[in-house]
Amino acid sequence: MRPTDDSGSTMPGEAASRNAGTPLRMLFPRDGWVRMRDAIADAGIRIEPVLFEPDGSFSVEGRAIPLDQARFTAAWFSLDTFARGQDEAFLARMVEAPDLRWMQSARAGYDHPAFARLAAKGVRLSMSKAMIPAIGEYVVAAVFDHFQRGPERRAAQAAQRWQAFPFREIAGSRWLCVGYGEIGRDIAVRARALGAHVTGVRRSGGTDADADAIVRPDDMADALAQADVVILSVPLTRDNDGAYGADFFAGFKPGALFINVGRGPLLDEAALRSALDDGRVGHAVLDVCRVEPLPPGEWQWTHPRVTLTAHTAGIGSGLYARTDRLLVDNLVRYTTGAPLLHEIGPEALA
Repeated sequence: MRPTDDSGSTMPGEAASRNAGTPLRMLFPRDGWVRMRDAIADAGIRIEPVLFEPDGSFSVEGRAIPLDQARFTAAWFSLDTFARGQDEAFLARMVEAPDLRWMQSARAGYDHPAFARLAAKGVRLSMSKAMIPAIGEYVVAAVFDHFQRGPERRAAQAAQRWQAFPFREIAGSRWLCVGYGEIGRDIAVRARALGAHVTGVRRSGGTDADADAIVRPDDMADALAQADVVILSVPLTRDNDGAYGADFFAGFKPGALFINVGRGPLLDEAALRSALDDGRVGHAVLDVCRVEPLPPGEWQWTHPRVTLTAHTAGIGSGLYARTDRLLVDNLVRYTTGAPLLHEIGPEALA
């Protein structure tokens, strides 16, 4: 039996025993390596680092090296690449990397074309769920702000007008989580703790202890018509681009709150605009758009029934710590031959 700690993770000592020969040659963004090298060493994992520099070049021990000579077999697509605006460049180079066998991503989604190209080359891919707690808080905060009439309260304060605003409580409201994976479940736990009734939508149907009901997509019409809050959190695939449009919004309870924390291309945005204009959707909270960054002049910026954020729902204060812990855990697993957490099979990327 593989030794584990209290969290179920493989113990560092076994990583050291399996990693005691040749160190793992692995690519890190420079900032990520500086932050994580001690934690990786403390876990007993021997790494021969190749660094992805801020200028997009590669280096080993301070010496610049071309990609075809870097010879790394593992890579960390970390949050540092996003912070530096290097994520697109990083992915493009990974597709070209001749020896890459495994990449740990800080992303939850895998809709970027580079992931399919990597999988086609036989690269193992593991994703991240580190942003889920932050997304759950974002959704609950958005509902609180809408139900408690936050914009009106702020406008009254700005006008120095003493005005009381009766508000709706979450307790007794009905929520529909379209996409009941780990994000949907986290939202359900938080909403039910506040007294909401939650229905989850997933292809497999069944039941779940953290939801009041689970329905399949083809059977969600009744739940949609009763929902005060509708959250979209399904992954984007080639089969559902623009799938949530006029028919979807026509099924809403008039005035319902809609929140999209999935992907922008899931929506027919023109259909959403029409549904907002006629009041079928009372308000939309959009953390994602079909085109990002959203260009100036697009209707979402100024529509009175839209709250827009810049794809930030997952960027909570604990995100880096959770992402870094996942890297160490999966490094131990990779170097000991244990199953990786959140590995995406090639079939999901075909």
